[in-house]
Amino acid sequence: MEFTREALDREFPSRRHGVQFNHAAVSPLPARAAEALSRYASGLTGRAVLDWKDWGQEADRLRERAARLIGAGEAVGGPRSISVVPNTTAGLSYVAAGLDWKPGDSIVTTATEFPANLAPWLDLARLGVEVRRVPTRDGAFTADEVAAACGPLTRLVSLSAVAYHTGFVAPAEAVGELCRSRGIVFGLDGIQAVGGMEVDVVRAKADFLSADGHKWMMGPEGCGILFTTPELRRRLRAPSGWQNLKRTVPGDFRIGETTDYVSDAVRFEVGALPTPGVYALSASLELLLEIGIPKVRERIGQVLAVLEEGLPRLGWEPVLFDGRPRSGILSARPPAGVDPRAVVARLETQAIAATARAGFLRLSPHVGNDEEEAERVLSALRKGEER
Repeated sequence: MEFTREALDREFPSRRHGVQFNHAAVSPLPARAAEALSRYASGLTGRAVLDWKDWGQEADRLRERAARLIGAGEAVGGPRSISVVPNTTAGLSYVAAGLDWKPGDSIVTTATEFPANLAPWLDLARLGVEVRRVPTRDGAFTADEVAAACGPLTRLVSLSAVAYHTGFVAPAEAVGELCRSRGIVFGLDGIQAVGGMEVDVVRAKADFLSADGHKWMMGPEGCGILFTTPELRRRLRAPSGWQNLKRTVPGDFRIGETTDYVSDAVRFEVGALPTPGVYALSASLELLLEIGIPKVRERIGQVLAVLEEGLPRLGWEPVLFDGRPRSGILSARPPAGVDPRAVVARLETQAIAATARAGFLRLSPHVGNDEEEAERVLSALRKGEER
């Protein structure tokens, strides 16, 4: 697509109503995603279940696009490695519930994870599983620190690919190499990364990745993806369901006294799919792939550069990580005596979407934003300072 103001306004209608710098929370839908939702609703209103084959074909397109977006090539199953799940938490919970845990086993994650990548592991305490949390510095940590936390009974390491509060990019490839060498399952909470930066599950040696679509993938809430390798799926018990059952005769839903589940990623699609979300998310992934993630990163970086240069002049201290790749999140410490939550509330009165996390002002633009919008945010912060 072109990146003229007219083209951006057409593809990202939210630009006409305000400045959307909160993609790390909830992304506005691109026009083509909204059109896809409308197409689904129109079909459901008119033809209803006569269109059910189209629903399955759209789910297949979503799986194919998601596999391309995260580098899940045929070596790890391609689209057959992608499950459509309701959200990040569901995907991680399927992994947590599916492994055969033993008392004394341990899991390693960090001390500053979003609850989606913590609660499923903490709940395993009832089985005698220990969760070890690596201390972080504004979300930052090293692969060596993860290695030091792993012991002889460490079964799994699960990290946020990008820290939700500061945007720190995890050293996923180094940790993946460590885990592969020790026979430890390695996974990523990818919700703050997929769609906003390069993600390659093969290069990272990830056994699983879970991500809801409503942030950097620019889909609606309630529809996400779970990647699993064939090797991991063979080790995971399938969650109870009907959609994921093997069938001798298509359309025959009768089962006997035991259950037998499919082996590909449909294994984790337990029931009816979130079909409205499938249509919208598939359209958004089509847009991201059309633009190309390198271009997405370039445009996000251009907007963040304006903020990074301007915020210190207003007394805000951007949180930066030298030597690490940049995510789409830029967080900043406030001037003395300033509450970021109050600042966010004031920005919202000027139709500027941002948020406060862990005492920081968090700004997260995406490919549809531009430098002029960054200047508007700085101007709004400046005016608030002058009050």
